[in-house]
Amino acid sequence: MVCIDHLSKRPKYTPTYTTVTGAQAAAIFFEVVVRNHGLPAAIVSDRDPKFTGSFWQELMRIMGVKLRMTTAFRAQADGQTERQNRVLEDGLRCTVSLHGTNWSDVLSTVGYAHATLVSASTKMSPFQIDTGRVARTPGVTTETRNDYAANFIQERQKIIDKAQKNLLEAKARQKTYYDQGRSGVQFQEGEWVYLSTRNLPLAHAARGTRIDKDKLVARFVGPFQIINMLNKNVAKLKLPKSMSRLHNSFNVDVLRHVVESPAEFLSRPLPKVSPVHFSPDYDDGDLHVIERLIKQRTRRRKRQYLVHWQGLPDTEDTWENEAHIRHVVHWKHLLKELRARRR
Repeated sequence: MVCIDHLSKRPKYTPTYTTVTGAQAAAIFFEVVVRNHGLPAAIVSDRDPKFTGSFWQELMRIMGVKLRMTTAFRAQADGQTERQNRVLEDGLRCTVSLHGTNWSDVLSTVGYAHATLVSASTKMSPFQIDTGRVARTPGVTTETRNDYAANFIQERQKIIDKAQKNLLEAKARQKTYYDQGRSGVQFQEGEWVYLSTRNLPLAHAARGTRIDKDKLVARFVGPFQIINMLNKNVAKLKLPKSMSRLHNSFNVDVLRHVVESPAEFLSRPLPKVSPVHFSPDYDDGDLHVIERLIKQRTRRRKRQYLVHWQGLPDTEDTWENEAHIRHVVHWKHLLKELRARRR
C-alpha cells in the first residue's frame, strides 16, 4: 500500500496482500498515516473496490475527509501515487535482484532512500520538506570490534545507495515512456470516438462478438459519443446500458476519433450484435435482445443454446455458448420457458 503526501512527496510504503479488505486498508491507513501525520483533509485514490466500497466511503464521510477518485487505468491521474508505483516497482526489482532478498525485507529501506532523495525541482528531499531538517543517513562513524554491527550498517548503506540510483534511473525511464506516448489530439463534446479495449473486462471488450479470448478482441469498440469534456484530458462518454457498470469517464489517450467512411462503404449491412443485457424500455439500434431459447445441445463439452433474437426472423437464429449469454438479466426466465416447452 502506497501513501504519498501531496506537498512533500514523502512516500509511505506498507507491504500487504491483494486480498486486503476496506477495513484492513483503513487500519493500515491509521497506523501509517494518521498516527504520524494526523488526518488529511482530502485523499486522492484509484477506483479499487476497497476505496469505492460503502465502508471506506462512509468512514471518510463521517470523519470529514474528502475523497477524490482518479480516472480508471490512468496512472498519470494521480502522479503522487500510481505513477510512483511504477517507479517503486522498477527500483525494487533492481534492488532485490542485486541482494537476493525478499522485496518486503528491503521495502522500508527503499522507502527511506526515496524520502531522502533530493528532488530536481525543489532542491530538497521529501524528508526535509516534511520535517524541516536533513535526514542523517546511517553509517559507520567510529571503529568497532563488533563486525556484525558494522556489517549491518554497511549493508544498509549499500541498499540505500543502490536504491536511490535505481529510483533515479526508473524516474528517467518513466518520463521517457510517458513523453513518447503523449498525444496532441484534441476532442470536443458531441464528437464520436472509439474506446480502447486495453483495460476493459472481456465482457465489454468483446461486446458484439463471440470471442472468449482476451488476445483476440478488437483493439477498439464503439463508436460512442462524448457527452462532456471534464477537462482537456478526460472525456465522459455515453455508454449503452450493457456497459453501465463501467465508469464512463476516460482519458483521451484511450480514445480515437471516428473517421467517416467513404460513400461506397455506407450501404454495407452492419453485423448483428450479441446481447449482454435486457431492459423492456431500452431502445438501442446496435443491441439485439434474446426473445427465447429454442433448444439446447453440447459441443466440445460446452453447452449451447439456439437463440431466437427479438425482431429478427427465424432464419437469423444462432447457436450461442452459454457463457456468452447467461449474464443477461432475464436468463432464469428464458431457461424456465425452455424447460416448460420441453415437458
